[in-house]
Amino acid sequence: MTPPDLKYYPGHDSRKLAARVWHTEQPTADVICLHGIVSHGGWYEASSANLACNGMDVHFLERRGSGLNIEARGDVDTWTTWISDVVDYIKRLPSDRPKILLGISWGGILATCITRRHPELVSGLALICPGLYSSKAANRVQRAALRIAGLMGVVNRRVQVPLQDPALFTNSPKWQRYIELDPLTLREITIRFAINNLALLRDATTAPEQIQTPVLLMLASTDPITDNSATRAFVERMSSVEKSIIEYEGASHTLEFEDDPEPYFQDLSKWCKQVAEMATKPSTQAK
Repeated sequence: MTPPDLKYYPGHDSRKLAARVWHTEQPTADVICLHGIVSHGGWYEASSANLACNGMDVHFLERRGSGLNIEARGDVDTWTTWISDVVDYIKRLPSDRPKILLGISWGGILATCITRRHPELVSGLALICPGLYSSKAANRVQRAALRIAGLMGVVNRRVQVPLQDPALFTNSPKWQRYIELDPLTLREITIRFAINNLALLRDATTAPEQIQTPVLLMLASTDPITDNSATRAFVERMSSVEKSIIEYEGASHTLEFEDDPEPYFQDLSKWCKQVAEMATKPSTQAK
């Protein structure tokens, strides 16, 4: 497996943020990847390397306060900062190649927001077991408690991320052990993070009809986190002409950690190559 280059880029407030980057010769597209709430780019190096082997530059961005970004762990000032960090990164990439935005789990929430708000930047949207609708999301009582905490000004207090059991992510004992021992896995967040997360989720699930970008939705049939039915219905409401939905029978939330992830890798690379070809095909001029 080809290892990535570790690079640092300036966030919207000039904070130095980490990215794992795979460069290829004469890339056909740039794939910008966003990870889940507890994970980081290191979980997804195999699929990223596979995309690079298929001719694309891959940029796996570490969310501020997560993974390799040790400053202000599990915190954010406001939810739009998450959007700005990614948008600023995309704008610095070469303008002559298609950009495919790939969001995994929580990253699917952020990727959806960015695609709706900045369609001019995105040629394709890939949602991998996205967290847009989840059985693990805050319920009505928890949301009310967060609002009260915000009013009381205790937003710096830390709470445990409610995804501590590695079995929520994979059925593989090997990968469950990896998650359990991973020092970069995010275990706690601030109440401010949780409040901003709700705001991000509200924005992401608003007006899917405004999204016209080609979209890929990949689901796991036994996913204990993603609500597959609600997520399918949401994607079906998008105005995208090109839609692909693939569900992997017997798979769990993190497709990367399946015993045989090759079908997932191949399907993802095939779709990304198709999007790159469509984006670079000259438009037919009326005669």
